[in-house]
Amino acid sequence: MDASAGETAVPSSSRQQEAAHLKATLKRLRTEPRGWVFSLKLALCVVLTGTGVTLALQPVLWCRIVGVLLTGAMFAHAAELQHETLHNLAYRSSRANTVTGIVLGLPMLISFAAYRATHMRHHRDLGTPMNREFFDYGDQYGENSERSRLAVFLTWAVRFSMVYHYAFFLAHLGRSLLGRDFPGENARVSRRIRRDHFLIATTAAGLGALTWWTGNAIIVWAWILPLLLVAAPVHAAIELPEHYGCETLNRDPFANTRTIRSNRIAMWFTNGNNYHVEHHLMPNLPIERLPDLHTEVRDRIRYFHSGYLDYFVKLLRK
Repeated sequence: MDASAGETAVPSSSRQQEAAHLKATLKRLRTEPRGWVFSLKLALCVVLTGTGVTLALQPVLWCRIVGVLLTGAMFAHAAELQHETLHNLAYRSSRANTVTGIVLGLPMLISFAAYRATHMRHHRDLGTPMNREFFDYGDQYGENSERSRLAVFLTWAVRFSMVYHYAFFLAHLGRSLLGRDFPGENARVSRRIRRDHFLIATTAAGLGALTWWTGNAIIVWAWILPLLLVAAPVHAAIELPEHYGCETLNRDPFANTRTIRSNRIAMWFTNGNNYHVEHHLMPNLPIERLPDLHTEVRDRIRYFHSGYLDYFVKLLRK
């Protein structure tokens, strides 16, 4: 269950103080980023993506289907790797994190600069009405429970298609082409957001030109179909458990966030995103140390599941 029935209420301020004290005592877990670990994860992602693209471009239908599925899954995995670079946890060099993060965001049309700025505010504002996340799914945390079946269906269709994200990208691309700054961002961050959108647009134009030159629908099979049919719903499914149905107006990370203790494959694929309480408790802790932190705090976590299957089965039963 998400939380124990009949649990004694503890004031939010007390829980915040407890979390702050806990973080102070767990500073010993902090280590410097190990670039070689991230490089191995990145290399595996590149190899699997290359394999997927190769299969997707074959003239055999089953190869194309497998290729689209694998490529799309790796696009979603790349977004999780990008999350690590946002926190400067992939490499010790800030420049290396930025360059790598920009590239990892290209397949899913994610501006590194925009994502980073919004994500840092999310960590700061979670538990308050000011909290906003980079990826907008409409009914972000499941607040609107009294709705018709049609409204519920449309809400989930919007979430898993990520149409708001594409609209958001196009709006930002248009603003970038006009050379305008972005609301809520200073001039430097706005320049970086424009840079990212120009790079994504240039990549798309390059693939479009290659498609026209070869007469083979490369951009369709190697990017558009994997993005729309696989990466978007998979990414939405990875992000859904983070805070959905939790106490998102409570500043306590043990109350506003969920952890899923899953198998090693799921932890690799989500790049440790399953340990989300732990990540919000200590955002600067390297991803590979999150299981160690989980061991220290697992008895305090209010929203916990033993695996993704367990989480989604219980969600569907609601």
